[in-house]
Parts: sequence; structure tokens; C-alpha cells
Amino acid sequence: MSHKILVIGAGLGGLAAAIRLARAGHAVEVWEKNGEPGGKLKELRIDSFSWGTGPSLLTMPHVLRELFASAGERMEDHLDLVRLDSACRYFWTDGTIIDEDAAFWSQPEVAKFLKYARGIYELSGEAYLNHPPGDFWRAFTPGNWPKLRHLGKVATTRTLAAEVERRISDPHLRQIFLRFATYNGSSPYRTPATFNIIPYVEAEFGAWYVRGGMVKIAEALTALAQHNGVTFRFNTTAIDWNGSEATAHDGFRSQADFLVCNGDLLSAQNGFLSGIYSTQARVKALRPDLSTSGFILFLGVRGCDPRLGHHNIFFSDHYLNEFTEIHQKGLNPSEPTIYISVSSRTNPDHAPEGHDNYFVLVNAPARGPRYPWGKSQAQAYRNVVLKRLGQFGFDDLPGRIVAERIFTASDFAARDLAYHGSLYGWASHSIRTSLFRPPLRAPGTKNVFFTGGTTHPGGGIPLVLLSGKMVADLIQRETA
Repeated sequence: MSHKILVIGAGLGGLAAAIRLARAGHAVEVWEKNGEPGGKLKELRIDSFSWGTGPSLLTMPHVLRELFASAGERMEDHLDLVRLDSACRYFWTDGTIIDEDAAFWSQPEVAKFLKYARGIYELSGEAYLNHPPGDFWRAFTPGNWPKLRHLGKVATTRTLAAEVERRISDPHLRQIFLRFATYNGSSPYRTPATFNIIPYVEAEFGAWYVRGGMVKIAEALTALAQHNGVTFRFNTTAIDWNGSEATAHDGFRSQADFLVCNGDLLSAQNGFLSGIYSTQARVKALRPDLSTSGFILFLGVRGCDPRLGHHNIFFSDHYLNEFTEIHQKGLNPSEPTIYISVSSRTNPDHAPEGHDNYFVLVNAPARGPRYPWGKSQAQAYRNVVLKRLGQFGFDDLPGRIVAERIFTASDFAARDLAYHGSLYGWASHSIRTSLFRPPLRAPGTKNVFFTGGTTHPGGGIPLVLLSGKMVADLIQRETA
């Protein structure tokens, strides 16, 4: 039987669910608050410069490939993926520079750590990445029982940082592996050691870029959805859901048998879906720590500095203090770790000849509407970031900036309805908030589901695509 499915939000998780449900024969309609699809995965253009505004790296490309295959298409006919030789170039103020390339992964201490991390993936990867928590048991068939030898690596109270410090002695290598906790907006000093799975995934499946920009993923999936009959309504914000009908800000209404929310789950619970949650449930959902937000500088820069690769990290000298300031004090880090993506190294047309496009990202605390970023505060912190880069020998950078825009937590909240500007909802600072994130199905309902980085299994391109797959499977069970 065909059912009407309404998807709120055209991020990658919503697009993945829409494609799969349309292929299953359902009538699928997508509402998107903004004027274009992609969620956080968008493109910014200033003069002859362009930047991606969201995820800048793709791992586990087989997840994306399988989504295209589920719609009878080859990913390679729609997207040109480039595997980067170095996933990232790391810098320290003592002059050390390390590339995360094949030679890096083959170092004895690193290779030994990957063997440990592989055990986490073998035991938990299938369950966590392909099933909702209530269905984890489905992954443990008799053929998988030998993998239980890795149980001690998962069933531990150690933090990611504690496990890294046990297994890696070199201080520079340690800091590289601590950084992987930031992939889901968390502190390595509070995140469970299970998340040491992340570097294994990056090493095993590679770090990829999409020729033309990461936004091409959103464009290709939107076209694929439309080809399969999905209809889109842009510039449409949902303001109410009564169980069978959604109402938009402009009065437009749409009836649906199932609703899939691809927006920020915490914002939705306190917004257009507040009617299906008790006050107690809404308050309880807001108790865990929030993940980080981001402070972003989009910089058009004169000159092409040979020291930079496609992805670059400039580490803080006081890493623990950085996360203490963010997660415990709610402060912008005084000595931030700085990420710079320069996509013009792989896509020269993203900047004019003789120039580069810097996407500069600093982890920053989520902050509510009572403490918005003001223009003067954003400008002052911009100067902190540039001054810090000067300590790595980039002291001439301010004079080479020819185009610029600043993006803060307040902008994430306004553009994406991200709760307090948090990028991933809950921070993964406990077993509960790591393995049992807000569920894919709204508790107490049969027809309201969630996809995206604020629900299971978490943030990042492959994980939000998998959330869309799981939701489509759950709806198919209901309609079978």
C-alpha cells in the first residue's frame, strides 16, 4: 500500500529517507525551511570565491554508494569522488608537522592502535551503524559470536583520552587521536573510549572529497529524489503537527500518514512537535551536555601558501584547557585549535588564480538566544583566531584577506534551527548520550520519526545517511 510521507527538512538524512520511501512506492513530500536543500551542506559564494559551509570530508563512501544503488543508480554516474592522499596535515607551535597519510598509519604505535580500534568496529560497527538501539541484537547472529572477544574494548568506563594515553606515548600522536572526539562535537576527556572506532573508520575507508564541492552530494541526492517522484516545497517552515496534518508558517497544510523530521530534534521537541511531548520529557531531553557549535571564518586569501594542504589542523598547546573552557565554562577557547580547509587545492576554480579559499573553523560552545553573538564580539574573536595562526608563522595572513564572512553559533541557530547553535544535539559524554541518543521514533507515537545528526547513530555524512535508511526501514515495517 502507498502512504503519504511528509519529510520536514531537506538535509542528507531527510533526502536519504525520502529516496528510499519513494522507491518503496510511497508518496513523499519534503518541506525545507531554506531556499535550497542540503541542511548544513551548502555553498557560499563571494565574488570569485566559493566555500562549502558544512562537512568538508566524506568517510565510508560505500554508504553513499549503496543509497544510489537502492534507487537503481551508480554513484559514479553522479558524483566524482577523490580520495585524498593526506586526510589532514597537523601543525604544532614547536614546528612539528605530520601528514595523516599512508606512512602515518603504518607507524608501529599507530598501527598497533588501529588493531585495537578495529576490534571495536568488528564488535559494534554492524549493530550501531545499521540498527536502532532496540534492534542491536539483530547484528549478533551465531556467526558473529567470535567477535565478542572484543567486548572488553567496548564495555569499559575509560574515556577516549584515557585509552589513548594508555596506548600511545608520543605526545603529538596522542593529540591527533584525541581530536577524533570532535567529529561528534565532544570532549575527548569525557567521551567513552568506544569512540576510538573513528580513526579506524578513517584509516580503513579513506578520506574523500567530491569534485566540485561537497554540496554536490546534496544536489545529486535532491535530483535523485525528484527523479523518483519526491516533491519539494522550499522556504517552508513547519509550525505545527496534529498527528495527521502539518501546518506551515504561511498557512499551508499537508496531511500525512507518517512524518519524518530531519530538523534539529531538540528544537523540534520544543517547537512544532511540542504537542507530542510532555513538559517533563522536553525538560529531560535538555539536561545532557550539548555538543560544540562552530565559529567559522570564510576567507578569500591572496597567495597560495605551500605549507597548507587540503585539510589542516593547528593544535592548541593546552588541549585539556580548551575543552574545559568550551564544555564546562561555556567560553570561547582562549587558545583554540584551528581547522583550515582549502578546497581550492583540489578544486582550483574555488578561488581566483593566485588565491586560496580558507574555511577556518574553531570549536566553540553552544549558546542560547540570551547570549547571542554580536558583531563586535565576533570581530574580536576573529582577531584572536588570526593572532593564534600568527604563532604558527602565518602572521601576514590578515593583510592578505580580500574577502571575508563570519558565521557563529547564532547563525547556525537561525539558519538551521540548531538548538543553541549546537551542531549535533547531545555531546557524547556518557554511555547514554553516545549509544542511546534520542530515538529514531518519537516515544509514544507510531508515525513520527527523526533523521539527522541529532538522533541515532549521530553526526557526519555517512551516519545521517544511515539514519535515513533506518527510518525508511522502520516505516516499511509499519506499512507492511
